[in-house]
Amino acid sequence: MPFANAMRSAAVAVQGRKQSPAPVAAQRQIVVPAAKEEIQISALDAQLITYLGKDSPAIPMGVFATGVILLSGLVSFNNANAKMQQNFMRARIVSQGITVAIMMGSLAVQERAKVLGLQ
Repeated sequence: MPFANAMRSAAVAVQGRKQSPAPVAAQRQIVVPAAKEEIQISALDAQLITYLGKDSPAIPMGVFATGVILLSGLVSFNNANAKMQQNFMRARIVSQGITVAIMMGSLAVQERAKVLGLQ
């Protein structure tokens, strides 16, 4: 909008006529759905809310997988198998990163559901 207003002002300056500024209320329109209104959501939003919503099973599964990999790495450390232990620790880092990414995605999906009025 600011770019469009600047271009309009520049065109008016070239043409030599005066233009009134656009009202501020017309520039910003925020639509918030009513709670009793039926909301149409896309299939992608429905799947994201189902799998990454408030009661998502993905986060506990990721935490469990990270814990299993960590314990396996500690067992291989106890067996003095340094190469295997290093591989387990690298896998733990990957698993932990995926779990944190799922957590961030879950927060974004929950915020989207709140904006849509579904929570």
